[in-house]
Amino acid sequence: MSATADLVKSEMDTSRTVVGRRYLQYVIDQALVFAFAVLVFLACFGFMILAAEIGARGEVLLYLPFVVFALTVFAVNLWFGIWYPRAMGGATPAMRWLGLRIVTLEGGEPSVRDYFLRWLLMVVDGLFLGLLGAVLIAVTPRNQRLGDMVARTLVVRVT
Repeated sequence: MSATADLVKSEMDTSRTVVGRRYLQYVIDQALVFAFAVLVFLACFGFMILAAEIGARGEVLLYLPFVVFALTVFAVNLWFGIWYPRAMGGATPAMRWLGLRIVTLEGGEPSVRDYFLRWLLMVVDGLFLGLLGAVLIAVTPRNQRLGDMVARTLVVRVT
């Protein structure tokens, strides 16, 4: 079957299934990001305590775990939004588990530019704890959030 035929079949799949899976996928991916960032935070916090024990002083020690936590969340979201799906056939870890993948409107593999646009516009889609993106996914004909519309991509169910 061609990529276009697969895409048409995927679009004919029940929208509710894809929408529900997309919501769950976002929650799982963000939980993975948060869990990893917490582990890094705890490691930094432990390092801070160790450094204080050996005599290091300064306000930097107080802020370091929080700065590293924020940078970790940013970096892992960047990784999950652009590089991981690019290397794994258009799917984040949760997308792979839930049978979803990102394709272009023509059914092909998105470019790095497409992934970057999707990731960048997550700032808008994520407003109000992701409510804006969730509403757009629910009401647009192809279940696209703003990042998908601008990048000309779709999230489809892998059959």
